[in-house]
Amino acid sequence: MNLRSVVIAAAGAFIVLASFGLVSNLRKVPEITADPPALIAKPQVGIDAARALADIEKSIAQISTRANSPAGDMIDREELASAYLGRFRLSGDWSDLAEAGKQAEAGFTLVPGHGPFLARATVSLATHRLEKAEADLARIEKFVAPDNQTKADATALRGDIALLRGDFAGARSWYGKANVIEKWPGLYFRLGNLALMQGDYDKADLYYRAGDGLNRNPTPSFRADSLLRQGELALAQGQWPEATKHFAEANRVFPGWWRAEMRAAQMLALNGNAPAAISAFEGVANRVKAPEAMDILAGLYRNAGNADRAHYWAAEAGKGWEKRLAMLPEASWGHAVEHELASGTPARALELALLNARNRPYPPSQILLAKAWIANAKPEPAIALLTKVEATGFVSADLFLTQAEALAMTGDGEEVDEARERAAEINPHALERNPSFAWLDH
Repeated sequence: MNLRSVVIAAAGAFIVLASFGLVSNLRKVPEITADPPALIAKPQVGIDAARALADIEKSIAQISTRANSPAGDMIDREELASAYLGRFRLSGDWSDLAEAGKQAEAGFTLVPGHGPFLARATVSLATHRLEKAEADLARIEKFVAPDNQTKADATALRGDIALLRGDFAGARSWYGKANVIEKWPGLYFRLGNLALMQGDYDKADLYYRAGDGLNRNPTPSFRADSLLRQGELALAQGQWPEATKHFAEANRVFPGWWRAEMRAAQMLALNGNAPAAISAFEGVANRVKAPEAMDILAGLYRNAGNADRAHYWAAEAGKGWEKRLAMLPEASWGHAVEHELASGTPARALELALLNARNRPYPPSQILLAKAWIANAKPEPAIALLTKVEATGFVSADLFLTQAEALAMTGDGEEVDEARERAAEINPHALERNPSFAWLDH
């Protein structure tokens, strides 16, 4: 797996963002006006998640042998970092993500002052260490004469950092600069994410499909990832039949991939088949040991009135989040907040939410912090935060539902109704939301 494929994956796996840009940069960003056909090229066949994982494990073994030999060099460590990032995406095992960081760091021990800057920046961004990523991207500009691919990837990553800091205009500017250098699926996926968060769902769909069409020889994992984007776009609008179709197709194209399995299981629950959803989530939880799946199971069992099983899975999820917090704290804060809100304590939720919002002060983190303030019976700071988020141009049903919840604590019924209506306009199913799925819906 090369670094470009990892960057493509990272664009969707770790970041779902949007912004308005400066007028002077709009010419640099591709504006899709035609309707590109969906899923242009057929993916390769006969490769499921288990085989893909076995293949990447073979690659890791081969590269490790080379890297640990007397002739091992910086490039070997860079390839190892990329391979471990790829395995993380398939396995869901955060130790792979931590190992990717270790291998990128090891690439700097061979030649003083030199190393795989882009690989380390990519891992740092994946683990939400923004300052470290930014420092390596600055070093690329200062010390390295990059090829176009490296320069484009580094420029796009700068856009990601800007977005995670809430600098939407800056993010669009960086994406525009990247587009001048080169065009690739990950850039169009980023632009689709921008449109999604602006509430421009038609434009998001066009960007996603245009990005998909740029890959003329897609792997099943790439196609499944594209299908998940389309399903998530449909889900944001409350289009459950379309979301169900896209998630099921992702599962069919790349069977055994836990991310697609969880999304398909979510739709089973939303469509009223809770027993099948519980069975599917338990399969993922037991196989992948993902605390996200465990938290969802706790919620589903709680809704079904099975307190014993809800308590069991909530406790298992808590153990998983504590392990991740110890391993990669910045990457864990956000989801750990949601665990505390569902099964822990409001005080701990607020502690983690403040850390997360300081580290990534973009709208989803601010909304999560508002939820923590609400859980601590403090609606005023929540309302102030949500007002600022709305002023950025960010649009989501969750924003307005959280706003309604905070306003209800102050007793303003008319404003509560208005916020709930705005949420329902975006997503007709918004008022039926199931907090069990918080770990999937951002």
